[in-house]
Amino acid sequence: MDDQTALLNCESEEIHLLGGIQPIGFLLTVNADWIVLRASENVSDYLKRPHDQIVGHPVKTILPVDLLHDIGGRLQSVSGTATVGRLFRRSLGPDDALFDIAAHFSGPEIVLEFERSAGDPGSPLPVLRAMMARVQRNQTPQALYNEAARQIQALTGFERVMIYRFDADGSGEVVAECAESGLPSYLGHHYPASDIPAQARALYQRNYIRLIEDSHAAPVPVTPQVLPDGARLDMSMCDLRSVSPVHLEYLRNMGVRASMSISILVDGGLWGLIVCHDREPRDIGVEMRSTAELFGQFFSSHLESQQRRADSVYEERARQIHDQVAAAFAAPGASLGNLPAFLAGVSDYVPSDGIGIYYGGEISLSGTTPTREEFFQIVKFLNKTAAGKVFATHCLEEQFPPAADYPMRAAGLLSIPISRLPRDYLVFFRREIAKTVTWAGEPGKIETTGPSGVRLTPRKSFEAWCEIVHGQSRHWEKREIRAAEALRLTLIELVLRLSEFTESERASAQRNQEILIAELNHRVRNILGLVRGLITQSAASATDVSSLVESLDQRIQSLARAHDFLSTVGWQPLSLRQLLRAELSEGEGRLTLTGPDVTLQSSACTPLTLVIHELVTNTRKYGALSKPGGGIRVETSADAVGNVSVIWQEFGGPPVTRPVRRGFGTTMLEKMIPFELRGSSVLHYLPSGFRLELVLPAAVAECVVAPTPPTSSAETAGTAESKPLTGACMLVEDNLFIAADAGDMLQSLGADPVIVVKSVAEAIEAMAAHEFRFALLDVNLGSETSMPVASELRAANIPFAFGTGYGLALPEPFKDAPVVAKPYHREALLKAIRATQPTRSGAQKDQRQG
Repeated sequence: MDDQTALLNCESEEIHLLGGIQPIGFLLTVNADWIVLRASENVSDYLKRPHDQIVGHPVKTILPVDLLHDIGGRLQSVSGTATVGRLFRRSLGPDDALFDIAAHFSGPEIVLEFERSAGDPGSPLPVLRAMMARVQRNQTPQALYNEAARQIQALTGFERVMIYRFDADGSGEVVAECAESGLPSYLGHHYPASDIPAQARALYQRNYIRLIEDSHAAPVPVTPQVLPDGARLDMSMCDLRSVSPVHLEYLRNMGVRASMSISILVDGGLWGLIVCHDREPRDIGVEMRSTAELFGQFFSSHLESQQRRADSVYEERARQIHDQVAAAFAAPGASLGNLPAFLAGVSDYVPSDGIGIYYGGEISLSGTTPTREEFFQIVKFLNKTAAGKVFATHCLEEQFPPAADYPMRAAGLLSIPISRLPRDYLVFFRREIAKTVTWAGEPGKIETTGPSGVRLTPRKSFEAWCEIVHGQSRHWEKREIRAAEALRLTLIELVLRLSEFTESERASAQRNQEILIAELNHRVRNILGLVRGLITQSAASATDVSSLVESLDQRIQSLARAHDFLSTVGWQPLSLRQLLRAELSEGEGRLTLTGPDVTLQSSACTPLTLVIHELVTNTRKYGALSKPGGGIRVETSADAVGNVSVIWQEFGGPPVTRPVRRGFGTTMLEKMIPFELRGSSVLHYLPSGFRLELVLPAAVAECVVAPTPPTSSAETAGTAESKPLTGACMLVEDNLFIAADAGDMLQSLGADPVIVVKSVAEAIEAMAAHEFRFALLDVNLGSETSMPVASELRAANIPFAFGTGYGLALPEPFKDAPVVAKPYHREALLKAIRATQPTRSGAQKDQRQG
C-alpha cells in the first residue's frame, strides 16, 4: 500500500461493515426461513445459551412464538421502505426482563436488535408535542436553532447539545449551542469536511439517529463475520452498530464519552446535525431515542418550511424586478448597456458590490468592479464555462488565477449568459471579505506510522484555532442563483426583442427560436416531473405489468400530443375542440359539440389533456363508445364572471354504476382540475350515461363567441356575408391537426375544395394545377418559411393571409398582409378574409364604371 492510498484510509473506511456492535444489547440475523445466521458474541449473556446453540438454529426455539409473530408484523409494515420497525417493552422469556426491539432488512437477512427497556413507560406524545410547540414559537433561524438545542438537552440530559450546519464544501459550523456551565464553548467553531467524511454523511441520510453510549467500551463482534457465500453484514441501519476506531479516537481526544447525533434533512439533503456530547457514558433508551428522532424530523420539516417561506418572499420580489426590467428595456431602441445601473438601484435582488455587462462587444460597469481590461479577460474565462448556465463562485482566483490581483474589486462573481453567439454576459461582483474562521483545533489529521503503514489520526487538541481567510467573497445563496436563472430567461427574451430592430429577418427568427427553446426546455422539465408522478400513481393501481405499460403509454402519448400542439403554436392559447378531436381521432363522428369553443391558456392544457384522455379511455372501454349507437355530447358555456362550464355527457352506452374500486383514473378526474387549475370537478354515475361537470376559472379559459347568424329575410345576402369564399382555396400548414381544423373552417366559409400542402415546393406545384381564390399560409414550416409562396401569390394577384403563433414581425413587403393568430378561430379567419376583399361600395362602383 502506497502512502497516498494509506492517507485516504479515513475517507475510504467501510464504516457500515465493521462487523460489531456496542455492548448495550445483542444482535441476531435470520434468513427468510427464520434460521439464525449470525449472532453477537455476547448473546449468551442475555439468552442463557451458548453462541453455538443459537447460530444455525430456528429462531422459534430461542424466542417466544408470539413475539416472533409481532416482529413479523412490524417487518411487514416497513417492507420496502428502508426503515426500521420497533417494538417496546417485550419479554424474551420467563424472567421479568423487558427489551426494546428493532427489526429491519439488510439485503436477504433480517436484523434483530435487542436492548433492555429503560425506566417506567410513558407516552412520548405529550413530551414531543410540548417540544414542537416551543420550537414553533420562534420566527428567526437563530432563535429556531437555539430552541431546538435546548429542547434536546432537556429531553436527553446531555451536557452539551449543538446545532451543526454543513457548508457547501462539506465543512461545518456550530450555529447554536446549549451547554452546562463550566464547559468550553464551541459556538461559532468550524470543523473540516474530513471530520465527518462522505460515507458518514451518507449514513446520516439513511439512519436519522446515532447513539454512542461509551467511546471507551470495546465492541462486541458479530459472528460469523462472513457467511459461506462470502456475504458480510451491511449494518447501515443498525442502532447498535459499532464505531469506527478513528471516530472513537476523535471523541476521546475531545474528552467525550457519550455522543448522539440526529440528522437534519432539508430538501432531501443533509443540512446538518443535532450533536449531543457528554463526558460520562449516557444510557439513552430506545423510546427516548425514538422521541428525539421524531423531533429531529419535525425540526427538519419546520426549518424547511421556514426557509421556503423566506424564499417565496424573495422570489416574489424577484418577479417584480423581472417585470420592471422587461418594461424598462422592451421598447425599441432600448440599450442593455444601462442594465447595470438599473439593477444597482434594486440591491435587494442579488446583493453585490458591482455589476457589469458585456453585450455586443461593448462593456458597461456600475459600482465596484474590475477595470474594463480585467473584465474583458474575465469574459474570455467565462467563455470556457458551459453554455446557457449561470456560473457562480465565491473564490474567483481558485478558477481564474489573475483575479488574485484585484480581490477588493472582484473576489467572487455570478455570471448570467444572455446569448450564445456571440457570448454576452451580465455579471454581479462581490469584493473580498477577509474573515477569521475559528476552527475547533487546527484542521487536518496527523500522519502516523503503524503496522499497516502511514495512516491518518484525528487531531488531539480542539482549542480554538483561528485562520484568516483572504480572496473570498460572501457565498452566493441558492435562491440568488435561482433568481439569476430566471433573470437569464427574461434577458434572453429582451435580447431577442431588441435584435428584431437591428438585425435581418433571418437573425431575428433564430433569436426568437432560442427563447422559445429555453421556455420549452423549462416546460418539458415540468412535464417530465408530471410523467414521473404518472408512473408512480399508475403503478399503485395497476394489476399487472401489461396493464401498467398500456396505461402509461396511452397517458404519455396524450401528453405528447398536448406538448406538440403547444410547441406548434408557441405556447399560445389552444382550442378545447382541438384537444377533443385529437383524443377522439377514431370516434369524432360520435361527438356532438354544443356551445362556443373554448381557448385554453398553456398552463391549463396539460391538466385538461389528462382529464380528456381518461374520459376517452373510459368511454371506449366501458362507456358510450364501447357500444354501437352510443355517443358523447360536450356542452360549453360561460357564467357572468367569465368562468367556463364544460359538461361531458355520455348516452346510448351500457348501464352505468359507481365503480367499486377507486383507481388512479377516478382520482385524476376528481382532483386534477381543482388541484392544478383551482376549478371544480363533479362526477355523476347516471344510469343513462356517465356525466362530468367541470368549471374552469376565467384566468385559464375563455369562451370564444361565434358570430351571430343573420336573422334577415334576405337569405342570400346573409349567406354571402357569412360565406365570403367561393371556389378553391389553398392551406399551407405542416401540422396535421391544425390543418384539419383550419380546413373545416375554410369550408364552412365557402371554400370548395380546400387544397392542403405542407411545404413551399408543394404550394408552388399546387398553384400550377389550381386556380385559387384565397390562401392561408402558416409562416413557419419547420426548416423554411412561407414567404416565397406569399411572393408568388402576390404576383398572381391572389389574396392571402398569414397564420402564426409566434408573434413575429413580417418582412417589409408583407407588412400590410392580414395575420391570423393561432389557434385559428372562425371569427378571426372571417375577419382576415374580408380584409383581403374589396369593400361592397367599391365593388358596386367598379360595376358602374364597367
